[in-house]
Amino acid sequence: MKWSLRAKLFLFVPVLAALPWLGFQTYERLTQFAVQAQTDSLRTIADILHAALETEAFDPQVASTVLTTEPLTRSPTLDGFFDEWPVNQPSLADNRMALRVGQFDGTLVFGLDVSDRSRFYREPQFGRAAPIPFDAVRFEQHSKARALIYELATEAPGRFQVEAEAPTPLFSKQSLTAFWWEDASGYRLEWSLPVNRLLDAPIELTVIDHDGLTATPTRYQFRVAPMIPAVQALARRLAADSRHIVIVTDRGRVLAQTTPTEGHYALKASDRNIDGARLTEAHVVLNAPRVMRDGTTVHVLVSATRSELVGRSQEALFNLAWQMLGVLGLLVGGLTLYSGRLAERITRLRNEVKNHLDGRGRLNQSPRLPETAASDEVGALSRDVQRVLDDLARYTGFLERIPRTLRHELSNPMSAIQTSLELLSDESDPSEQARLRATAERGIQKLESTLSQVTEAASLEEALRVDTHRLFDVGQVVDAAIETARLSAPGFRWEVNRPEGVLLIAGSDLRFEQLLDKLVDNALDFTPEGGRIRVTLQDQITAVDVHVENDGPPFKRSDDLDPFQMFSGSRNDATGHHLGLGLYIVRLIAESMGAAPQIENTERGVRITLKGFRTDLVTQ
Repeated sequence: MKWSLRAKLFLFVPVLAALPWLGFQTYERLTQFAVQAQTDSLRTIADILHAALETEAFDPQVASTVLTTEPLTRSPTLDGFFDEWPVNQPSLADNRMALRVGQFDGTLVFGLDVSDRSRFYREPQFGRAAPIPFDAVRFEQHSKARALIYELATEAPGRFQVEAEAPTPLFSKQSLTAFWWEDASGYRLEWSLPVNRLLDAPIELTVIDHDGLTATPTRYQFRVAPMIPAVQALARRLAADSRHIVIVTDRGRVLAQTTPTEGHYALKASDRNIDGARLTEAHVVLNAPRVMRDGTTVHVLVSATRSELVGRSQEALFNLAWQMLGVLGLLVGGLTLYSGRLAERITRLRNEVKNHLDGRGRLNQSPRLPETAASDEVGALSRDVQRVLDDLARYTGFLERIPRTLRHELSNPMSAIQTSLELLSDESDPSEQARLRATAERGIQKLESTLSQVTEAASLEEALRVDTHRLFDVGQVVDAAIETARLSAPGFRWEVNRPEGVLLIAGSDLRFEQLLDKLVDNALDFTPEGGRIRVTLQDQITAVDVHVENDGPPFKRSDDLDPFQMFSGSRNDATGHHLGLGLYIVRLIAESMGAAPQIENTERGVRITLKGFRTDLVTQ
């Protein structure tokens, strides 16, 4: 089964389609790595909190009437505003009052809203036997060993101090700071109390409302389970702004918790039923339970937003998917157009070559191929095929011309030899016999010369393949050759134009001397007596050019003849010295050393140029 070039190019489309899948796999691995790393960091936080809990004593059980303290966002400021509380929901409320209980590290904060249309403040005694009734709030705790009693009342709105009422002198009085703020519906009361001052007993909160005639007390009783101050402070520092932490026992007692920021998953005590780590769309939730020394199981719950890296990688994946679909569509369309155009160009090149071949595969004429001006690989292929076809056309012309040339070159000396031998058999005059023998000998010499030149040209290509190249001074070789030519042909003006110093090229110095001899011989054949022959060397940094100019008649160009091909000379004659082999040998030697020959007419004659002799050695 044969595959077209277009079909082969389309085989790469599935490979391109696999790129989104590879991107998804990369995203999955990145997500797993990031989530695992983030989970490990949360476990480290849980281990730190577990270690802190080991040093604390606490009651793991919570009664039904126990109020859980809310973590405050910052150190409390008693000013009548509840902006420290993250959630503006009371812990205990009815139509008479609403109570909030918060904690910041080792400080408990109570916030009380009381509905009261008639407000009576405490007034100074001024010598009165009995105090004037006033509105107040009593905070009481009674244990077997002691009691903690505060009556919160003030003479005017604002901050005030309250001293504890001790039932016995065994305990020193302890004060607390409170703030009374009046509003349209009643008043608001805030006070703070150190956690370590709170007794292990129920709290009795009494709201006393005086209407001017009678005082109406409303009593509330409850317990408060404060968080462990040291653990609470540590959790707050570890949570910072990026995590929410809740520490709860298996019986529901909250030992510490932080305030969840906006956008975070808000943990609840019921989340202690989570097994290990749980991933949501935007959060990582971890439950790290541990059994303490007293057998109590404590759950450290930590939630955090999923890593920004994961979120961005997910967003990048979706963008990449859409981009890849667009790019894939463009690639498929581009491949279709490109493969069609490429197949069309190659097919046109193939048809153009076939049109110039006859039924036996011979080239009718050298074609002008399309795409030779293109700068891509198809253009380079067209130019290479064009050169091959041009060489093939020249070689075909050479094969068609060589029988005529050899017949002409061999028939003349053979005729001279045959005629001389026929006349010699009938001739008795010694002088005439000597003349006829000399004529036959000249014919034999002509045959030997012709065969020698043909043999030299035929064996030169093989000899050039095995020649060893080295760097030699071409200027020195040219000077020696021209000096020899000047001695052997003094009737001409010889000139050498070359750069000063050493000028190295890579090749065989003996072959270069042979090349130069052929060029000099060719120049001597066409230069009139007293004419100028000049050899010029040009240093092109990475190459060397050689020019040989001579005065004389211009070169006559022919479209079907290449002067550097075998038997293409225009001076073939009966002397046997001009078979058109000299410039052919020049071309072979020049090409073996990296140069290309060309011939052109000048104002005074002809110039043969050999461009591009290599100046560095090339591994064969």
